[in-house]
Amino acid sequence: MSKYFRRIFLLGFLLIIISPVLPAQTIRVGTISQSINNWPLWIAQSKGFFTAEGVDVEVTVTGESEHQLDMVDSQQLEIFHQAADHFVREIEDGKDYVIIHTITRAANDLIVRPEFTSYEELRGKTIALDNLQTGYWLLYRKVLQKYGLNPGDYHLSPESGGPRNRMKKVVDNDAQFTYMNAPASIQAELDGFTRFTNLAEHFPEFPASSIGGRKTWVESNQDKVVAYLRGYIRASEWLRDPVNREQAIDIAEDVGHDRATLPGSYDTFIKNGLVRYGTLSREGLQLVGEVLMEGNVIESYRGMEKYADPTYQQKAKAELFSPVE
Repeated sequence: MSKYFRRIFLLGFLLIIISPVLPAQTIRVGTISQSINNWPLWIAQSKGFFTAEGVDVEVTVTGESEHQLDMVDSQQLEIFHQAADHFVREIEDGKDYVIIHTITRAANDLIVRPEFTSYEELRGKTIALDNLQTGYWLLYRKVLQKYGLNPGDYHLSPESGGPRNRMKKVVDNDAQFTYMNAPASIQAELDGFTRFTNLAEHFPEFPASSIGGRKTWVESNQDKVVAYLRGYIRASEWLRDPVNREQAIDIAEDVGHDRATLPGSYDTFIKNGLVRYGTLSREGLQLVGEVLMEGNVIESYRGMEKYADPTYQQKAKAELFSPVE
């Protein structure tokens, strides 16, 4: 080894041993629940993907979406996971939010009492809903029309609550059908109820669970944001690999999910739910706007740039997967 290379080697070695270890950057993240939409988040925490990207992620399960938004507005959270239609609605109401990553498509299953075998048999029956203005219901209204059921051909039971409460109405025959995500929909099938369809089969571009933050904070902390998304994308890619299926199920069980529902939940999530790399779809956000306008939730949709910024997701993906020159 020449004297020159020995000096370079020695200098590099000294820099390594005397350089201070930089502390991980903390990001406070809010999720509404422990639904399987958060599967990549659990993976990223369990497998150390966030740590490897230099971020310390503190997750708060906030419960109701409105409570989560209150925490965001009071600066108790920097990043939060919400439905894309909620982001659009809140931004139209003047909130300083921005969508930066799509987690899932709208992958709600339509669950029906076992005695019904066709859409026509649902005529005159009751659907249990969480909210008349949610994007998922506005989409399912279109699906029902597609199969010959127009508004007025069935009854609504609005404000029926979360999946458990809606399913109880169906079990008690106070309603005959509803919609929900896995694992609740998988459990319903295990209990003998019928799955008619999945929203993603009809609207594959419609974004559902999404990642966003306060726009001013995101713009001021771009390195943190991109590091968070790198960890999230790495976790999503790990989750997609069939080799990791059983370990992913173990991790979800540790979170508290019933193992019996997890194989079906995993298959549904990978097939219908997870959006690879978190890509934001201009067409999908346009559909969100159209649906919200049809439901009189917003007056106008002003283009993707008003609600989302795909550059953070694009940069995270490029840093992970671009070929090294």
